Amino acid sequence: MKIIYTILSIIIVIFLALLGWKFYAESHTDSQNVRDLADFNPLIKSEKYYVETSAPKSAKDLGEGTLYKYQAKAYDEDGKEKNLEYTATKKLKQERYLEIKYKVGEVKSFEEVSFSDIPKKARAQLK
Repeated sequence: MKIIYTILSIIIVIFLALLGWKFYAESHTDSQNVRDLADFNPLIKSEKYYVETSAPKSAKDLGEGTLYKYQAKAYDEDGKEKNLEYTATKKLKQERYLEIKYKVGEVKSFEEVSFSDIPKKARAQLK
């Protein structure tokens, strides 16, 4: 019985530590270290946003290629708006749609999707 209580106590302590880490990470999104460590917390889920591509806001020559910076109004599946900034190593085609994975203040990845694959409420905002 003592072993069960010990195991249960350890599980509770781990869960509370992860929960505290989640709240801390979500309130300190300006720190790169916090964002990097948040990737290991299973309680912090990435959010999906949808954008229509436009011309890049800036382009920076890296010597080996160019880094394009984009800014866009993005919408989640409920149609809520968020201003996002993301980068790409190639110039994106304009007037296409992207699904962006966003986690703790940072765009993690994006991929092109068709307009019909976008949730209805987000699609209404993108028209």
